[in-house]
Amino acid sequence: MKTILLFLVIAVNAFGQNEKSGVYLTFNDYLNNKLSYENTSASEKHTIRLNGFLDESHITVLHNGETIKLQKDSVYGFIAFGKPLVRFQNNKQFYLAEKGAVWIFYNEVSVPEGKRSRIEKRYYFSATGNGELVELTLANLKQAFPLNQKFHDILDAQCNNKNISEYDSFYKMFKVNHLLKEGSK
Repeated sequence: MKTILLFLVIAVNAFGQNEKSGVYLTFNDYLNNKLSYENTSASEKHTIRLNGFLDESHITVLHNGETIKLQKDSVYGFIAFGKPLVRFQNNKQFYLAEKGAVWIFYNEVSVPEGKRSRIEKRYYFSATGNGELVELTLANLKQAFPLNQKFHDILDAQCNNKNISEYDSFYKMFKVNHLLKEGSK
């Protein structure tokens, strides 16, 4: 199924004084909160275009009146005012849902339903913030943590591939991060 990104444009408007927008060129830039092409002003015209309609390999940043094209495979990701981190892998964008024991990301895909289609979130994870994103499944989690047998047993007892991406409102985190925490005790 092809990801629907019909002219997806994230136009940036300031929602608060401390919010900002910009591009993280590397994972270390993200960890150190170092943005390139940073914007902190609501009065400044600033736009980041994903160029996802034709799965283009670059993003376009309008910054201080200048148009800058950056290859998706050469940047870690970007943030826009009030939005989550967007990270790239294989020219596709993934949105950060949670930073925990595993980093959980999602993307949106179009799922046919009769004559129409609906947008569905597909979840992915990385054992580290800069690691490869893989689909959030039981098998992939076990492969990512091969020596944590307690975690494997908890996953087998409490999860299946349909509920693995559930959010646990009691613990205020995704279920998988809570279970990994329990499996590491």
